[in-house]
Amino acid sequence: MKIVRAIIFFPLALIRLFLLILLTYFLILVGLMKLKKNGFSRELQIWGMRTWGSWMLWAMGVKVEIERQPEPANFILMPNHRSYIDVPLIVKYNQGTLVGKVEVGKWPMAKPAIRITNPIMVNRSELRSQVETLNKIKKSVDNQIPVILFPEGTTFKGPLTKPFKNGSFKIAADAGIPIIPVAIHYSDPNDAWVGNDTFIGHFLRQMGKPRTRVYVHYGTPIINTDYKVLKEQAREQIEKMLNGIIETHKT
Repeated sequence: MKIVRAIIFFPLALIRLFLLILLTYFLILVGLMKLKKNGFSRELQIWGMRTWGSWMLWAMGVKVEIERQPEPANFILMPNHRSYIDVPLIVKYNQGTLVGKVEVGKWPMAKPAIRITNPIMVNRSELRSQVETLNKIKKSVDNQIPVILFPEGTTFKGPLTKPFKNGSFKIAADAGIPIIPVAIHYSDPNDAWVGNDTFIGHFLRQMGKPRTRVYVHYGTPIINTDYKVLKEQAREQIEKMLNGIIETHKT
């Protein structure tokens, strides 16, 4: 049945992949023109992230249901991580600076996109890069620009979360920066992109269905001077929200 379904929906997935690539190239072209004319600015960053997020969700047929979205402020937004869909999803609805792995810079079209949106890139294998990242996070929040990062560090199928990494919680605890936990849940568990699965393979299998439904719930801000307590409280909130979403939307 899964094979038959994949064959039926394959043409739509292929069209969506083409649209995703075409729209991304077009956005980068326009963004680079804006960058050359006016230089980098916060307005360019917000425009690039929101526009790309909106176009990608539309191209992939993603239907989003959001509960209690926060206003921009000095906080760190921490969602659980399921799929490549999480990134356009989270940047469309939140005016923040994204923290990502330096490896992402090697992806096709990534370098010019990084110039337009100016994310914080971290090399987790280098201590110096980790320290610099923490300083950039603090500076961003001090400038009233929220920071968005995935505390799991990689994607996880769920249904809940995997252990969170310590770094971002340490700087939040030391600097008194509020953390807002975010729960992301897909109605189809197979929308999670994990392990050694390739992007193209996963996309062609999953993006052929008419709609991909995702639920996003925002928690309440947390402040604590103990990073271990802060990390545990954030994880507890996210898992409580995930359990609530799962229970509410049982099929």
